[in-house]
Amino acid sequence: MSDTTDAAGDSSRLEDFHQEVAKLRASGGRANPDRWVFRIGLILTIAGLAFTVASYILTGQPYDTEGGNLHQSNHLDLIVSAIFGLSLTLVGLVMITISSFRRFMRYWLVRLVYEYREQTDRVVGG
Repeated sequence: MSDTTDAAGDSSRLEDFHQEVAKLRASGGRANPDRWVFRIGLILTIAGLAFTVASYILTGQPYDTEGGNLHQSNHLDLIVSAIFGLSLTLVGLVMITISSFRRFMRYWLVRLVYEYREQTDRVVGG
């Protein structure tokens, strides 16, 4: 086949694809859930780390029963809040990991479909 025939076949196939997509009437991906999950995970990770570091710094202060700086009950509360901050960090990191993995798998699937189509075109054309 000549190059002009291949180009004409590709353009007609592309037009068919555009017509089928127009029939779907799908929205153009305004709400990208992976992007939002990544952003929320990033915010949770940063907030959790800040919470943990602040609690750790405040927990390191010595007990002062007379001056009122930090009592033992406050000290235990800060330890619990540091554990809460670590939990936020862990949840944020899991959300970031899941979002990144989903994006990678989507890319891999599109690439696989493209390679299979290309291979099919070579077999049919050859």
